[in-house]
Amino acid sequence: MKIISFKILIFCILLPPILYLLTVSSLENYLHKKYNREITNIYLSDMNNILNGLISIKDAIDASVTADLQNNVFMKIGGKLDINVTTKQGNILYPATYQNSAFDNFSTDPARLAEKNFDILNEGIDVIVNVKILHYSFLAIALLLFYILIFLGGLYGYYRKISTKIHLDELQKNKELNRLHELENKRLQEIDILSEERESLLSEFDQLKSTFKKEKSQAEITEEDLFEEIELLENKLKEIDRLKGKIQELEKSQNHISRQKDKTVEKLGKRFKALYKNIEITNRALASLTDMTDEMSLKAEELIHQLNNDPSLVPVKRKVFSKKGKTTCFEVVFAYNGRLYFRKSKEKRIEILTIGSKNTQQKDMAFIDSL
Repeated sequence: MKIISFKILIFCILLPPILYLLTVSSLENYLHKKYNREITNIYLSDMNNILNGLISIKDAIDASVTADLQNNVFMKIGGKLDINVTTKQGNILYPATYQNSAFDNFSTDPARLAEKNFDILNEGIDVIVNVKILHYSFLAIALLLFYILIFLGGLYGYYRKISTKIHLDELQKNKELNRLHELENKRLQEIDILSEERESLLSEFDQLKSTFKKEKSQAEITEEDLFEEIELLENKLKEIDRLKGKIQELEKSQNHISRQKDKTVEKLGKRFKALYKNIEITNRALASLTDMTDEMSLKAEELIHQLNNDPSLVPVKRKVFSKKGKTTCFEVVFAYNGRLYFRKSKEKRIEILTIGSKNTQQKDMAFIDSL
């Protein structure tokens, strides 16, 4: 079973940079509006001195904007602010390094300076603020790391969840293996008991054979009768030996068939688990499928495919209740003579209990009653 889905891994790799770029873009738009309002509100804060001609308008703007930017946290963590203040005619008032030479020769006479300042104010002033978050700045790196850590945390949580599920599956698998080992030990004990009974019968046969030999030597019978009896006993001995050989061959054949059937059931179970994600099927149902004809098994698998895709499309013949009332399942007919019994688990999954025919219906119902 895979630990992490490839789609989720790609999702966790691509989303952090995408969210980072979206966040940077949104933050730049927000800060652009914020600083545009802020600069608009403070760039003419020294209006009394401007109107009185005590300071030129460009110096007042430079002083106000520079003082505001000195303690700007955004610029200290890597942000970039481009501020341009110009007249309506395009003359640059800020920044000072790009000012028009016409503004560098303002008169020091307060009256003329006040008049000039008033003309500029009447002309109108445009404030342009551009905000940029540099991708190598502390703020940009912090945002990217923030999203990376969030998705790493989510990925780790998903990994822990899947690991726990795998651990529980392993525990269930080990439990089932232990049950099968116990069943195997029980069968071995039964075989030992049968072996002891066979040894007892062989011992009894040897005693009878010994008794026969004693009676043979003591009996007063004709030579013809004696030969006939001997021949009869020898034939019986041969028949017994032949039957012993057949028993051994049958035991070997039965063990081989049982192993082959177990492998077939295991392979079929793996295939069904891979193909039908919404279906759980019992070993009894899998074993029944292997015993069916090709036509019947194909019809049954077609029905299982429908149950996996959409159970509501499958026509149910009747609802079946166990004698103990612990199990409620549904009976579905296929291929006229086929019968399939299933129920819905607590997780809303389809659990196929057993598959058979009309001839095996009593055994199938007894199996459902035992659940």
